[in-house]
Amino acid sequence: MGSAAASATRRLGGVIKGSRICDDLELQELLLGWERLGLTLSGVILQAEHKETVKEYDMNHDSWTATDTILGENQLVVKTVGDGLLTLRLTAQGFKWEHVGSYRLGGKSKDGQSLLKVVDSSTKAFKVDDLRESLEEIRHTKYGKQSGCVPFEEFALRLFERLAGRACEGQRDLDPLKGVEHPSAKGSSGQHQQRLSR
Repeated sequence: MGSAAASATRRLGGVIKGSRICDDLELQELLLGWERLGLTLSGVILQAEHKETVKEYDMNHDSWTATDTILGENQLVVKTVGDGLLTLRLTAQGFKWEHVGSYRLGGKSKDGQSLLKVVDSSTKAFKVDDLRESLEEIRHTKYGKQSGCVPFEEFALRLFERLAGRACEGQRDLDPLKGVEHPSAKGSSGQHQQRLSR
């Protein structure tokens, strides 16, 4: 493959149904092509406008923790072995995905100027079918700003958590000596203390 491809789904009445994302024909054709090639997906990257981290010290347990909150627009980047990147993004302007044959990250925010930055990543490998199943889980979800809808930003956040197998927001352990999280903070012992599903 290696060629760039993209597609966008416009919102209807300010609401985007998960079924429109799941049934995006061109995206499904791309995933089917990867599946036939036996392509491995080597991890995911979460990009966002901002990540807020609040550090706290617990005197009773002599330990530090950090609480992460991801803010603003975001997008999920799926890494492949041998066929570049797939970006998935949901905003008030609609659902957009792009397949780029290179491994160069981009991503403009709503102002069209500032770049989205990497706020979390995972190297946990998974199959194309895992991605398809994760998308299928949001089929009956309605995204929007109205009452009863899930915020647009939740799309990439929850997809990241399902594919990475851990939360990207919430509380995590912090190394009191180095002032940064343990290497295991992205794994089991130092992972965020927040539930993966909401």
